[in-house]
Amino acid sequence: MKRTFILIIGLLLLLQSQAQEKTDAMLFGDVKSSTSKEHIPYVTIIVKGTRMGTTTDGTGHYKLANLPLGKCVIAAQSLGYKIQEKEVFMERGKAVELFFELEEDMMNLEQVVVTGTRTKHYIKDVPIRTEVITAKSIENRNAANLYEALEGTPGIRVEQQCQYCNFSMIRMQGLGSENTQVLINGQPIYSGLAGVYGLQQMGTDDVDRVEITKGAGSALYGSGAIAGAINIITKEPSFVPEISADVEFGNFGTNKYSVYSSLRNEKGNIGLTINAQKLTGDAIDQTGEGTSKDEVKHKDGISDRVASNLNNAGFGLYVDGLFSENDQLILRGRYIYEKREGGIMDDDYYRNPFTDGTENITTDRYETELSYNKMFKDASELNFSVAYTSHDRTATNDTYLGDYMATHDDNTPDVRDMRPYLADENSVTGTLTYGKRLGNHHLLIGAQGFYDKLEESGMYVIVDEESDYYGTSYKSIGNKSAHEFGFFLQNEWNITDKLTAVPGVRFDIHHSEEDYEADKEVFTSSFPESKFDRNSFSPRLALKYEASHRVTLRANVGTGFRAPYGFSEDLHLCSGSPRVWKSSDLDPERSISYNLSADYYGEKVRLSANLFRTALKDKIAFADAGENVASLGYDYQWENIDDAFVQGIEVSVMADVVTDFGMGVDLTFNQGEYDHARDDWKGTEYEGDSKYISRFPSVTGNIKLEYSPKDWIFTIDGDYQGSMYIDYYSETEELSKIKHTDPYMLFNAKVSKKIKDFKLYAGAKNIFNYIQPEKYLDDAAFMYAPVFGTMFYAGISVEIRR
Repeated sequence: MKRTFILIIGLLLLLQSQAQEKTDAMLFGDVKSSTSKEHIPYVTIIVKGTRMGTTTDGTGHYKLANLPLGKCVIAAQSLGYKIQEKEVFMERGKAVELFFELEEDMMNLEQVVVTGTRTKHYIKDVPIRTEVITAKSIENRNAANLYEALEGTPGIRVEQQCQYCNFSMIRMQGLGSENTQVLINGQPIYSGLAGVYGLQQMGTDDVDRVEITKGAGSALYGSGAIAGAINIITKEPSFVPEISADVEFGNFGTNKYSVYSSLRNEKGNIGLTINAQKLTGDAIDQTGEGTSKDEVKHKDGISDRVASNLNNAGFGLYVDGLFSENDQLILRGRYIYEKREGGIMDDDYYRNPFTDGTENITTDRYETELSYNKMFKDASELNFSVAYTSHDRTATNDTYLGDYMATHDDNTPDVRDMRPYLADENSVTGTLTYGKRLGNHHLLIGAQGFYDKLEESGMYVIVDEESDYYGTSYKSIGNKSAHEFGFFLQNEWNITDKLTAVPGVRFDIHHSEEDYEADKEVFTSSFPESKFDRNSFSPRLALKYEASHRVTLRANVGTGFRAPYGFSEDLHLCSGSPRVWKSSDLDPERSISYNLSADYYGEKVRLSANLFRTALKDKIAFADAGENVASLGYDYQWENIDDAFVQGIEVSVMADVVTDFGMGVDLTFNQGEYDHARDDWKGTEYEGDSKYISRFPSVTGNIKLEYSPKDWIFTIDGDYQGSMYIDYYSETEELSKIKHTDPYMLFNAKVSKKIKDFKLYAGAKNIFNYIQPEKYLDDAAFMYAPVFGTMFYAGISVEIRR
């Protein structure tokens, strides 16, 4: 291993030492806006077909030295402007002036996306409808993590599901996070233990954009893409050295410190990015139990937001031309560490992880990814990537303490028996694709493999009064593993200049197993192993028709599946009850989804409408263990409860209303139901309501207003959540109910001022101090709106490019 590392370093140094050919052919000029005629800073200037490039300085000027001789195509591109290309003829020892005037692209129609088909397209030309959250949008929203970045996206609801530990999750078109595939640079490595808190733990300082495709995507991305895929694309090295830093302070200790740096060597074939971010937040107590706003708005001494200390760090090394002229090697790494503490706040009681009412969770996560891309002269391309993840979690809550006291006349256990829940997950994912153009066909074939191993342990007490082992403490050890291998094929067929068809298919082989054991005999029978062997065949078809230069119609039908492994809810509950029975007879979820959309791409206006429907078969749900399952030592079980569907329509408008003022409005009308009433509500007054999918608002919407005169940016956005159904499971069974909530709307605001290389900014989230008007301490999952009020922040950032 050491020799391999030394060899890699040696190759990099050799490439670094290779001098660029000294032609003394120089290019210089400036870049201006075609409308305002003002210079545009930090525009990327690329010599097409080479690895050479630069960026305009703060005054909008640039220069490039030692260009190739002869004809060269020079491209100027910047987010918010249309790409412009010009041809020049370079001669040895001579300088050429070249000036650009870029047209504004307020609708980001020339944003390049890759997720829908695994091939590059401008957003208006992609066959499968793709939505993009740009780095600029993330900055204007002041989103420090992916959870905040995704808020307000049409058809997506981000939410917290636990009042104590603030467990976060994402719902796409009404389906839960387990049905949405989260990718990083196209690799499905953000799963397993990362399914709990993961969105909040990934910072945004190195994110270039987030691409979202909706509908069953299993034909490309495998198990878990029933609702769709979210692809997080990280930044690439800039052509000139760049460093940026940000310091932000907010109320309740909500502070942010981040730094990002990027550079390339003189030849341009080696690039490096480095980033680090620290986020902190004190525990917050603003609300308490109650059934009205007046009752809820009183502190109860229990944290509404956990204290958090989160650290992100990462790097990206890019090497072009390592083995041949048209190849690229990329090595990326990321480290995440977080400590969460919540519970009873009086006298810092929650700081002791082994006290009652306490949540204490520590996360250590390492990610490493190696990618290799090779372009061939016959217009074909080979891509290979492999990623390894190591994820450790230490967690405590008061379940063991409470069960012990309940079975030992309120006495506490020996301090030597107090142990945290420990989880250690290791996973490897590899993807190989080969694409080739044959006339009006673009064929893509690929294979993907996945392996995951999860080991966990924790302390428990037998609470069954009829058991011979009643009150016995024991250590539970669980082992889970899965491997999956899939093949996929796609043909991007340009039938005519206006009509494109993209048929695709994927075949997957899945195997997973899990078993538990105890460190002493506590049940009359041993815990049985669970094994799953499933094969899945997932076809997909997408159609795109360019009705006119401005109007594009798209249709997409696809199938999806999800194997019963790696449920995030398992891991959310694991620190209290890891034994969740998954019968070997449990069927995987399967789906078929339909999307029909129409988009109008104007110079100043973009209009979109998207009809969607997903039919879900054999929906898997979480439940208390049945009598037979409980006798085996399990506390909960997963079961196929019913078939279900979600459907609706999304409509949105983006408009550049007048100079420097833009707005966006979107609305989504939803419907989601099971075929039958749920068993746990049958025979109650809520039987009819139990058919509706929980936490799925009937209407969601968002409005965004942005005014950007000169160096100022003023942003206001509002997030509307319509009425929804949410379960309340009370410890007193007769008080349990399904609540039909009232709609509400949250508003955020931000203002920023740029002064040379610096930017000053300030803002507020939830500016009208909306609080969930009903709260129960005996059901931490009864959470559908904020449980604490307005958050203020202010900061300063600096960006230097030289």
